[in-house]
Parts: sequence; structure tokens; C-alpha cells
Amino acid sequence: MAEQSIPMRILYLLGRFSTVFLLSLTLHAEENESWTVTHFNSENGLPQNSVNSALMDDNGYLWFTTQAGIVRYDGQHFRLFDNSNSGLRRNRFLSLGKCNDGRLFCIDDNVEISYYDHRNGFSKPQSPTGLLGSMRGILRRFDEFDLGPMTRYTEKFMHTGFSDILTFSFFETRNGKGFIIKENLVAGYVSNGKVRRVDSLDINRNMAQAIGSVGDKLCYFSRAREIVLLDSNGVRTRKKVPIAIPWDKLERNRNTAYFCWQNEAMVLNIDGAIYEVMLSGGEVEFRHLATLKQIPYITSVRYYPRQGLLIVGSNTDGVYILRRKQLGSVGKNALNADAFYALAPYGDNQVLSVTGSLPGSPSVPGVEDSYNRYSLLRDRDRHYWYSSATTLLEADEQFRVLRKIPLTGVLSCLGQDEKGTIWMMEGEVQFGRRKNRFARVRGNLIEPYPLQGIEGKNMQSFIPMGNQTFWIVGTGLCMWVDAKNRKQRIYHEFDDVELRTVYRDKLGNVWMGSYGQGYYLFRNGRFTKMPEDEAHHLKIVHSFVEDRKGFIWMSTNNGLFQCSLNDFYDYASGKSKQVYHHYYGKESGLKTTEFNGGCSPSALRMASGRFAFPSMNGVVVFHPDSIKTVLPDSKIFIEQVMLDGTPASRQALLQIAPSFKRLELTVSSPYFGSPNNLNIQYNVEGLDDRWYPLPENNRIVLNTLQHGGYKLRLRKEAGFGTLNYITAELPLVVMPFFYQTWWFYLLVLALIVASVIVIVKMRYRYLLRQRNRLEAEVNERTQELAYQSKLMEKLTVSIAHDLKSPLYFLSKVTGHLRDNVQRENFNGIERTSSEIKNTADQLYQFAEEFNLWASSFTQGFSVNKTSFPLDDLLQELRLFFREMLDANGNRLTFAADTHYTLHTDRELLKVILRNIIDNANKHSRECEITISATGESAGNVALTIADTGGGMSEPVLKRIQDRIAQASTAAGIERNGRLGYQMIIDFANRLDAKLNVRSERGAGTSVTLQIQWKENSERLSPGLAQQVVGAG
Repeated sequence: MAEQSIPMRILYLLGRFSTVFLLSLTLHAEENESWTVTHFNSENGLPQNSVNSALMDDNGYLWFTTQAGIVRYDGQHFRLFDNSNSGLRRNRFLSLGKCNDGRLFCIDDNVEISYYDHRNGFSKPQSPTGLLGSMRGILRRFDEFDLGPMTRYTEKFMHTGFSDILTFSFFETRNGKGFIIKENLVAGYVSNGKVRRVDSLDINRNMAQAIGSVGDKLCYFSRAREIVLLDSNGVRTRKKVPIAIPWDKLERNRNTAYFCWQNEAMVLNIDGAIYEVMLSGGEVEFRHLATLKQIPYITSVRYYPRQGLLIVGSNTDGVYILRRKQLGSVGKNALNADAFYALAPYGDNQVLSVTGSLPGSPSVPGVEDSYNRYSLLRDRDRHYWYSSATTLLEADEQFRVLRKIPLTGVLSCLGQDEKGTIWMMEGEVQFGRRKNRFARVRGNLIEPYPLQGIEGKNMQSFIPMGNQTFWIVGTGLCMWVDAKNRKQRIYHEFDDVELRTVYRDKLGNVWMGSYGQGYYLFRNGRFTKMPEDEAHHLKIVHSFVEDRKGFIWMSTNNGLFQCSLNDFYDYASGKSKQVYHHYYGKESGLKTTEFNGGCSPSALRMASGRFAFPSMNGVVVFHPDSIKTVLPDSKIFIEQVMLDGTPASRQALLQIAPSFKRLELTVSSPYFGSPNNLNIQYNVEGLDDRWYPLPENNRIVLNTLQHGGYKLRLRKEAGFGTLNYITAELPLVVMPFFYQTWWFYLLVLALIVASVIVIVKMRYRYLLRQRNRLEAEVNERTQELAYQSKLMEKLTVSIAHDLKSPLYFLSKVTGHLRDNVQRENFNGIERTSSEIKNTADQLYQFAEEFNLWASSFTQGFSVNKTSFPLDDLLQELRLFFREMLDANGNRLTFAADTHYTLHTDRELLKVILRNIIDNANKHSRECEITISATGESAGNVALTIADTGGGMSEPVLKRIQDRIAQASTAAGIERNGRLGYQMIIDFANRLDAKLNVRSERGAGTSVTLQIQWKENSERLSPGLAQQVVGAG
């Protein structure tokens, strides 16, 4: 070592901590030591192709160092750690190892060390001063050891600047004991932390790492090309190397030979030949694992026997993961393209197929029809029963034919009962042959056994149960038959199920497999449909075979399954709701995952305990005791938590903002078996009770949870056993919005209470106002009723009074008319007739006005306001009063004034004006009645009707003014008053017109009515201005 350069020494020493990955090229292995290979490089998962070291941590993850970061592999997915997403400063790494506390460490190309634990990730790099590397990949502190006689070997390097980890290494044997090696020159034996003795070493310099340890001894290759064992007492045992080592080639390239040590096994790589190094009986044993060809520049090798993994790392071609093959297939079958069907034992440990050839057994002669492949039987006498064309044959072990019996159909199943009787079944129709015949062989004849209710069914298989009872299954058929007592029972729940196989376990339970409808167990007198695997490969079950350890094996169209019988029994009895199904596929060495069924038998258990299953590519033969079941029993880890696209800590998940949109969590659980066996489920406690399968990308996404506490729960089946789950939990707390907090609820409650108080008060006030309004309304209605009652009184009196005079007048005038007619006084008749007409017109006009006035008190009455010219209305009044004015010698004058268009109810105004004029005409003689109109600023027109009569007395005027002031009230009705002013007052009130009456005794009376007007226009027409109506 003295002549080596320091950089080269560093690389060699660091190589002690390196590990490896997979293989994908040519493998040459010894008998039964074959592997399946998976190759990863920068094209399918790795960031870069240089894998310098590999390691499996305590949690079961594989770690690789590359020149582009550190990669972790869980069996399904890669995760990269580099200087962009972790505490690492560099991306190029030389070594990877494990501390005693379970942490990982890595050494970068700047010879700085970083530590990793699952919770905190990678630490910042630091100097490795004071640390001592171990061939097991475990760090020890240099100050843990009392070097004693080795102290002098440290003085030479005190000032070199190189770390102790680069110049010393520790080879632990057991219980803290071992050897400290100084640059392959000397070895100090360590016990209880103290160096007890020092021995020099004659290490072969043509190997990159020639030292290892096996058991409690140091092991190395010497310069004499021997294998040397050094014990704690300094005793050396030298042996000739039992394996071929290309020493001449190593002189040219020493990097192709080295020991790789780890906790699980010591591995030796000799130019691609990989050996496991063990101590057996005091001797070194090299067990060949594999020979790796054409893997360029192997940098490290790791072997994990428990997992059946061999990891090979390359400096230029990534990593290779080799999984030990536990299953394989044998045989050739030209007749069926290497597909095999019915099998039987041959000898004590070999397998015979009715067609094709298998190692250790002969080919069955005379079988050339593929329809004869479905049934084969070896009876108690070791005779074989099978069919050739349309003949049932019995042959001995040398296949000398002993018996020939004609068949009428295709032979589908053979069996032998406890008395040695051969039973057979003919199934499908082929070339017109009869189907569905169940029979026994008697001598050279076939004796059919009659079955009822199988019309339209297709029998597939049967199994003897003892005492001449059988289970028979087929398409739409499940039947129990007692041939001895001639009894049978058909289970009609299988009328729509295609059953293809039936099996009896050691406890007498009956198993049935179907083609597409799963599999069933008949136990304790009832059938139970058994659970399928997550991928539903168990929808099609071809066979059942029970091993010695309490497991039952089932072949399907997609893989082989191993399950615990006790788990099945617990499921059938209701004690559990799940069964673990362990899957074997191509990862286990199968050439194909498609097994064959529909034959009898479709699986075979030999006397030696070996199993045989026919498949579409050979016969799979193995001993179940030799299978190392790799169970998915690693922990479940929740990592890479992203909250709205930003990394979040576990503490942050206890205070998630209520406005968050997306919470994404990545879940991993290392497992290097078949992915079908790793079935992780998750549930969010507090959201629902359902368990969901973890998506293929291993990410759980939660969107917009309501505020409150939740718990993300994960579980997976860890293997066989009822409720054998591995679980993980992560609490989540979504904070409430301010309006969802307790103080907000209290505030809202306070506001509600205050609101209720306010509402009660407002309601009280409202009810009080309503009461007052109702009281006012009642008073108003009372007043209206009083008004109407008093009005009715007045009507009764007024109508009698107002009609009495005209009727009396008519009576008198009619008498005068009669007298004039008798006297033939035509002038008197004309005058009298005219008086009658005028009186009748007055009565009609009174009736019309009275009707209008009376209708104004009905509920549906409404004022009909329109726009009309005032002069048209005055013209009608002039014509109406011409004769009546003449009768009293009065004159009606319209004063010349502005012309107006009024906006009011024309009929009501007409009644008002007519009554005012009529009152003036009735109470005046030889007087002048004047009508004038005056515009006012408020948008009204003041109509004034004035007369020059005798006027009113002051008491009469006062009563009229009081009635105007108390219009529409009972007080405004004068019982003995005339109807004229009552109509005037009521109609004026309806029109919202202001009525004003002035009178002076001896000077006359004037009545003013203020009416709404619309517009100013021209002056009165010449025909109306200063027009005088009446006498004079």
C-alpha cells in the first residue's frame, strides 16, 4: 500500500462502504440458483448512470449514490435527494452507510458527511473527523477505542490532513468485538473497546479489497494467494482458495476483485462471479450466487438473503436488481404448444403428463388427440388410467396396456373411491358423442350411474368423499351424490355458475372453483363465497392444493396464490372480513402467469410434498416448504406533504388554513415482492368510514375539507393472519373561518338575543300601532255607520218632502188640464201641458242626481276624473235652466273671463253646479245669478255662483258652514235639511274640492268651489261671454 497514491487510497477505502444494484444481462448460476432481473438506468428512473454504492436501511428502502444525487427506491418508485430539495450541498457521492442508531450517512466528493433520518431528512454536510468506518457500513467514533499498542500507527498521519475515516477501518465480528485495520498493514484485535494485540498483515495487493470478516475471524487473501483466517489470539489458518481467481488478470486490473461486507452477508466479487462467504465448521465456504457477464464496471454488490435480493451497481450502466427465482416450469408439449393439462405422479417424486414430456417421466404412448388431455389417474396399484381417442385405457408404470374400454364421449374426469372402484365422467359433445355420463368401471364395461336433473348441464369434475359419496360440479351444476343409497341433492344457487374444479381439504371441507364467478367453501353445512384479491385474479380458480403448514395454494388465469386455511375458516365463520392473498407471478420466476384448468387433476401434490401445476408454458413444480414468502410487512410512511403546492410540516397540518384548496400527501412502503401483494388503503376519519385503495402514483389528494379535526389513516395487510394490518396515522386540523369560531357563535347568539328583544319591542310597537289603527278604523267605521244611519233618516224625510210638492203640483195641474180639455181651452191645455212637462223633467233630474249621489256611497264607487272645457259645461247648464229661470223671473249671467280646461269628474261637478244654481233660483225672485271663473296660483280654478236674492239668515248660514266643515260625518248631516246642499257638500268632498258659502241677509248668497284645472287657453267664445239667460 505504500506505493499507492493518496487519492487512490481514498477511493479504495471508501469502496468498503459501497453497495450495488441489479443485473440484466447474462446470468450463469449453479443448480436452482437462478434470478429474475430488473435493470434501471437514466432512461427509466435513475438521474444518472453511475451507481457507486447501495444500501438497504432499517425500514426496508434501497438507497443508491450517484453523481447526480442520492436515490431511494421502495420497490415501485424512485425518489431523488439532491442539493435542490434537501440539505445536501453536493450531488456526487462516494459512499453510503448506516449508523448504530439507524440513521444513514453519506460521504460526498468533498469528503464531507451528511446524516439522514426519515423525520428530518438530510442534515447539512460536516467534516467526518473522529469517525471510523466499518465494513458493515456502520460508523463508530474513534474515541470509543483505546488503541493501546496501535497508538504509534496514528502519529505518522497526524499532519496529513486526512480524516481517520480514510485511514482506519473497523471489521466488527460480534458483540462489539473485531479488528481495527490500518491501511491494510496491521490489524489490532478489539475487545470491550480496547486493542488487545496487534498483528501485521500480508495482504494481497492485487485485489481492491482483500479483507473481510466471517464469524469471529478476520478473513483476507494473502500475497501467497491463500485465504487466511486470523482469530482473536493472532492464530492464522491458511487454506488454498477453493474457487478460481484470475490472479494474472487482477495484476492488470485490481478493481474487479473485492469483498463487500454488510450485516446480512459477506459477498465476494471476482471479476463478475459473485460468492457468499460463510464460515462453516471452522472453514471458509464460498457459495456461488451468480456469474454476471457484460455488466460494465461493477462498483458494488449487496446481497440480502431474507428478501432474496442481489443488488449490483455499475459505474456506467445504472443498477441491476436480481430477485431469486422460487418458481419455474419444465416440460415440452408439441401437441399443445407447451401447454399442459392433466397430471399424475410418476415414481415417488416425478410428474407425468398425459401429453408432452416432463423431466424424469416418460411420454404416454398412443395419445395423439388433444381431447385426451383432460384426465389422468394413477390408482392405488400405480396403474394409470387415461383415454386415447375413444378408448379408456389402463396401463402399468411401463405403460403396457392392461385394459381397453370403449367410450361414448369425451373423458373429462377420473377418480377412485375408498373401495378401489374407478369412476369416470364423460362431458362435452364432440363429433356427436353423448355427454354428461357419470359411471363406474366394472371389468371391461362401463356401468352408468343415473343422475336426475342434469339436463342442459355440462359436468366438469367430481371428487370421491368416502362411502361411495361424491361431489359433482359443472356448468350450472353443483351436486352431492350418495351412490350407495341412491340419493342425490342439487344446489340450485349454482345454476348460473360455471364450476370447474372441486377439492376436499384435510378437515373434510369442500372447495369449488369457478370460471369467472370466484371460488366457494362448503363448511358446516353451508356455502360461503370467498373473498377475491384486490385485482380480482381469483375470479377464475383452476385448482386447490393444501400444504403441510396450513396453507392452501390456488392456480388462476393470472398467477398463483397462497392463503392461510385458518384465515379462510375465520372468514367463513364471520370472525373476520378479510383474507390475505399472497400472489406469485413472473417476479417469482414463472414463465407465464396463466395456469390451466378444466382438467382432472388441475394440480398435483406428490408423496414428497412437491406441488405441480399445469400452465400455458410448462408445468410449475416446486416444494412449498422451500418457498420464502416475502411479505409486505414494512412500515407505511407519509412524506412529501404539499399544501396548496407548498411543502408543509406535520406541525403545519395541525393548523391548516380554512381557505386551502389542495392537500397532497405522498405515501410509500418499501416492498420488493410482487406489487399485487402491496395493497395500501386509506381513510379520512371524520370525513367518512370508507377505505379507499391508494392510487398508483401513491398520492392522496384532499380538497377543501370543512373545519374540524381529521385523521388520515393508512393500512395494509402485512401477511397471513386475521386482522394482520400495518397502520399509520396522521392528524389533520382544518382551522375554522372567523365566522365558524366559538366566539363568533357567541357573538351571533348575542346578536340573535338582541335582535329578538328588538323584534319583540318593534312587534309590540307595531301591534300597538295596529291596535290604534284598528281603533281609529273602528271609530271611522262607526262614524261612517252613524253617518249613513243619519243620512238614511234624512233621506226618508227629504225624499218624502221633495217629492210631495212636485206630485201635488202635478195633481193640481192635471186637474186644470182636465178642465181645459172639457172647456176646449187650447191655450190653457198648452200652458198646463208645459207645466206638467217641466215638473216631470224636474222629477227625472232629481231621480238621476239622487241615484248618482246614492251610488257614491257604495264600495265600488270611484271618481272618474277627465279633462274637459268649462264653457261646454256652462252651455249645458244655460240650456237646462232657461225655462226654470223664466218661471221665477231670474237671470243667469256668465261673466266674461278666462277660458279654462278642468280636470275632474264632470258629472259630479255638473250635479254640484246644478244644485247651487237650482237653490239660487228657488229662493230668489227677479234676481240675477252670476257664474264666474278665476284662476289661482295653486293650479285651481275658483268657480263662484252668486245671486242677488234675499240671502240667508245667519243661523242657516252657520248650519251650512258647519255641515261643510263636518263633511262625511254624522255630525255633518242635518236631519231636516234639504238634499240639495247635502249632495253639494258630499260631491265636493269626493272631488277634493274646497267649498265656501257666504251670504248676507238682503244682499244675496255666493258659493265658491275650487276645482283643479289643466291649462289656460283662449278667452270665452263670443257667444258665451256676457251671455244672459232668463228673463229680461
